[in-house]
Amino acid sequence: MKNQIVASFAAIPFLIAGANADAAIIQFDDQSVSGGTISYDGEGGSLIGTDLSLDMVIGIDTNANDGTALVCDDCVLNFETGANISEDGSYTFGSGGSVSITGTVKDDSGKIIADDQLVNGSFTENVLVSANNSSAMFMGFGVNDVNSDLSSFFGIKTTDFTFAQTVIAMGEVELEDNGGFSGVVTNVDFDSKAQKVPEPTVLFGLGVVAAGLTVSRRQKIS
Repeated sequence: MKNQIVASFAAIPFLIAGANADAAIIQFDDQSVSGGTISYDGEGGSLIGTDLSLDMVIGIDTNANDGTALVCDDCVLNFETGANISEDGSYTFGSGGSVSITGTVKDDSGKIIADDQLVNGSFTENVLVSANNSSAMFMGFGVNDVNSDLSSFFGIKTTDFTFAQTVIAMGEVELEDNGGFSGVVTNVDFDSKAQKVPEPTVLFGLGVVAAGLTVSRRQKIS
């Protein structure tokens, strides 16, 4: 069975004592590339996102280089939750796992701004997914940071960030009889919002909605 699924990630607000939000956002985008997969094996494994392609980084409302678009060479987004815990009407995946973006960020002259690990995080709570034949809801919590060279380029003093908005579209989705699924990623927008916090890490709330037979119209921040 093949459908088109559109997945939407959004930050879920919650309180952190003493934390003050910074409006600055570092946005990763697949402006002219596409590729990667999202899958679950239906056999108790993890929910996995593999090599989701990205080719641009831009700062939004940043203290320095606001609006500057940078080239992201060989950049990919990968994530993996903990193992599946249950599938009784909804999916529960364990905590742990990882969320990362790797690659090389350059300015328009070819100068390297940051490379290797650009974003790094992990899940700190169980990941919950409710699903039916046409849609699924994914929610998880965790910690993440951003490469210090990249955050410094945009004048952001902290490396602690939270997901602000991410949109992932998938085509050629296959739903398996055992509950597993996989799809080819056709669109990725990953926004990471800077936070000012008293601790070296910051919790993030991450929600994912996947709807069958839906066509996504990408909305860009100009």
